[in-house]
Amino acid sequence: MSTHKTDEITPAQFDSLAQLLRLRPGPAREAARLVLVAGLTAGDAGRAAGIEYRFAHRAAARARRGLELARSAAG
Repeated sequence: MSTHKTDEITPAQFDSLAQLLRLRPGPAREAARLVLVAGLTAGDAGRAAGIEYRFAHRAAARARRGLELARSAAG
């Protein structure tokens, strides 16, 4: 499994982000967590969560956008 280190956040930060974005529990949320917390690629995260790459990529992209907005709002 390969990793992508630029977006890593803590598990607690991800839980807060998921609550803020109202991410439903399930494989897409798990894939986003694996990308943002563990640093996996969307492909590896999708395989680990049992979903297709496109769904993992979409969930991670949505979470990244939310993270960028939260960071911008926080200053």
